[in-house]
Amino acid sequence: MSMRKGFILLVIVLLVSALNFAADRVTKNYAVENIKGEGTIKVVGYAFIMHYAENDGAFLGFGGSLPAPVKSVLLVLLPSFIVAAAIFYIAFSGNLPMSQIISLSCVIGGGVGNLYDRIFNKGIVIDFLNFGIGSLRTGILNVADLSITFGAIVFIILQISAEKKKESSVSK
Repeated sequence: MSMRKGFILLVIVLLVSALNFAADRVTKNYAVENIKGEGTIKVVGYAFIMHYAENDGAFLGFGGSLPAPVKSVLLVLLPSFIVAAAIFYIAFSGNLPMSQIISLSCVIGGGVGNLYDRIFNKGIVIDFLNFGIGSLRTGILNVADLSITFGAIVFIILQISAEKKKESSVSK
């Protein structure tokens, strides 16, 4: 990879990651200032509501009752490793398509957003978004969770698609 291409790649990764991180920080600050203590706020009927929650566990609060050292490993070290692995994969995988780079950068930005909360907010992540229809609902989550989830899903779909294309070109 040329130095110029490497620099452009770095700028794209940093920009997409920073945008995801910034969106998470801005919305969490908004939640603390405007949603905390307000109960449930209907945004689009009950399909999209906001309700402030402080989550000291993982997704849907799982692991919130674990001992502090175990939570530190599961909720700080493991996500830090995943963020580092995504950065390493982008840097050393060779010629990744831009769509995969962007999707992994979303995972990185969201991961850093939740890690920021864990490190600077006494292990607590601010959650405030909830989506659903009737009793079928997501848990309460945040923009970082959306960045991680959608980035990972898009990356997996792109990876599967690339593998299928590779297999079909080999079998021809």
